[in-house]
Amino acid sequence: MTDYEPAYHHPRPEPHRAVIRAVPHPGELDARGIPITCPQCAARRDWLLLNVRHQVFVRCRCAAEWHEPDLTRAYFDQHFTEPEHEWDDFDSAMRALAFDGLLAGTTWG
Repeated sequence: MTDYEPAYHHPRPEPHRAVIRAVPHPGELDARGIPITCPQCAARRDWLLLNVRHQVFVRCRCAAEWHEPDLTRAYFDQHFTEPEHEWDDFDSAMRALAFDGLLAGTTWG
């Protein structure tokens, strides 16, 4: 046996990473006939909608986040436009979009 490595290398495939799409939603969400309220801080508007595969999640400025089964991917796609920015990781994106909890209780417009 020799200690030499062949000139060719077969890299391992990277594990499939889920693509997360995000869109701000400044108004109230009325998915079930009543406005959605944050279970942590009771906010009723100014959300970040997150789409991961076929599921839609709601994120509040206080950083509370939950899967909202009544919001469909079709609903998300109606509001989504091409992303303006891309981030290397989820935490950086949440900080940049101000949904990391730092502005809990703050609403815009």
